[in-house]
Amino acid sequence: MNISKHSLAKVKLLSDVAPESLEELSNNCRWREFKTDEVVLDRNNVSREVYFITDGSVRVMNFIGKDREVTLAEIKKGAHFGELAAIGSPERTARVVALEKTIVAAMSRDYFISMLLKFPEVSLRLLRDLAYVISSMNERVATLSVTAPRQRVYLELLRLAVPDPRGRGDWVIEPLPKHDELAAWAGVDVEEVAHAIGKLAREKVLERQNRTLVIHDRAKMHEMSGM
Repeated sequence: MNISKHSLAKVKLLSDVAPESLEELSNNCRWREFKTDEVVLDRNNVSREVYFITDGSVRVMNFIGKDREVTLAEIKKGAHFGELAAIGSPERTARVVALEKTIVAAMSRDYFISMLLKFPEVSLRLLRDLAYVISSMNERVATLSVTAPRQRVYLELLRLAVPDPRGRGDWVIEPLPKHDELAAWAGVDVEEVAHAIGKLAREKVLERQNRTLVIHDRAKMHEMSGM
C-alpha cells in the first residue's frame, strides 16, 4: 500500500495540527485496509498501537457473560480507537470489526505518546474524548444491567427511530437493521428481537413496511421500555 496516497488530515483528534506536521504523522503510521466483517482488533491482543479511521467505519463489541456479544459503539471515518491500550492497560478489552471496506492508520504507542507531548492541543482533545467515552460506557452498562432483554430491544428501536419525513406524525426506522445487528446492540438473542417486534406489531404500536419500521405509538413503546 502506497503511504503517500493516505493522509490523517480528516482525523478529528488531529484537527489542530498544522498540515506539514500531519504529513510527518501520516508517514509514521502503518496503513491497513480491511474488508467488511473483518476483525481489525481482537480482545486480549497485546499490541499497543492507536488506530485512526481515514475511510469506512467499525463496530466495537464486547461480551456479556461467556458467549453473548454486545455492540458498544460504532466508530466512523475521522475517529480513532485503541488509545486506552497505548496510555494504560496493555491488553485489549474489546473486539473491533469493520462494517464496510475500511482504511486505518496504525500509530505505534511510542510515537503516539511523543505526539501527545509535542502537541498539547491534541492531548487536551484526547482527554475530552476519553471523558465522553467513559460517560457513554457507564450509561450503556447501567442500561444493560437494569433492563430486561425485551426492554433493551425497545430502547434500541427508540434510539434508531426518527420523525417520519413525510409528516404523518409517526416515527420510522429506515432501513431496518438486520435482527442480528439489533441483537448485538441490545445484548440479546436474535429470537428475542423477533419476539419483541412481533409483540409490538400485534399491539399496533408499530408495523413493518418492507425494509421500514413505522412506529405509530412512540409513547407506548417508551412506556414498555421501562425508561
